[in-house]
Amino acid sequence: MAKEVSARSIVYGLPQISPSSVLGEAFLDAAAVDSPRIQRPGLALAGCMHHIRQKRVQIFGDTEINYLSTLEEDKQAAILSELAKHNSSLYVVSKALPPPRSLIKTAETHKIPIALFNEHTMQVYNELTYCLEYILADETTMQGVCVEVYGTGIIIVGKSGIGKSECALELIKRGHRLIADDMISLRRKQHYIAASCSEVLQNRIELRGVGVLDISKMFGITSVRPRKKVDLIIKLIDYTEWNSDSTVDRLNTEETQEVIFGVPIPVTRCPVSPGRNMSEIVELVAKNHILRIMGCNTTKEFLSEVDRAAYGEIT
Repeated sequence: MAKEVSARSIVYGLPQISPSSVLGEAFLDAAAVDSPRIQRPGLALAGCMHHIRQKRVQIFGDTEINYLSTLEEDKQAAILSELAKHNSSLYVVSKALPPPRSLIKTAETHKIPIALFNEHTMQVYNELTYCLEYILADETTMQGVCVEVYGTGIIIVGKSGIGKSECALELIKRGHRLIADDMISLRRKQHYIAASCSEVLQNRIELRGVGVLDISKMFGITSVRPRKKVDLIIKLIDYTEWNSDSTVDRLNTEETQEVIFGVPIPVTRCPVSPGRNMSEIVELVAKNHILRIMGCNTTKEFLSEVDRAAYGEIT
């Protein structure tokens, strides 16, 4: 069954814009949207209805409203009634355009809410698409901490008590940003994975023996952000376990990956031991990841030079 979201959560959940008014607000909760694709019903108003899909948002801009105004009211009503039979979930009118009476009457008859926005059509279109792509995306959770280090989205995972939150706190003190602590929400957005946090945990870190800390209040609003693309996963491992594992790739010559919703995420394993500054190590891992994206793999370059030296190619 396709994931659905109510029209109310869309209309009042847009990050940058808000409706000037909503007609048929009582219908918002019952109207369900299951696709991030916004439709413009220009062709449908001209009689071509085959592309109209159920449970989608229809947006009326200059083209649609102006075209309707050229028709007699009974003709408007006939076309809009035929459009409404396709079970659209929400009508949106942009640019503070007054919706025709026939549109209001037809929407009321078929229990379709109409949201009116003052912004230009393309801005409304983009905001709706962004919102729907995010909330309708495949979703899962991962236990750990998500931080942004040098612009890189990093998830830090490891056994309970290994020091994930403490490491994140040190990174925040060093000027980096918190995305989520404890339970990370992961959604696929187009070709990447976006990490975020539940509303009740947002901006907060829990430290054993200390309690819950509000990072935005302690370190300022620039120390947090609501969501971030995931670029890297760092697994913290107890040094004893690391040392006894014969399969460990000490130089990390072969990059391992974890696949989330079909998207491969690079994974780095880091041993933890007393006195080892994990926040500095996470910073170095982030910088090294950026270098690899730019085509610079220092480990492979080093091993290549060692091989050449072994065969007498370097004097």
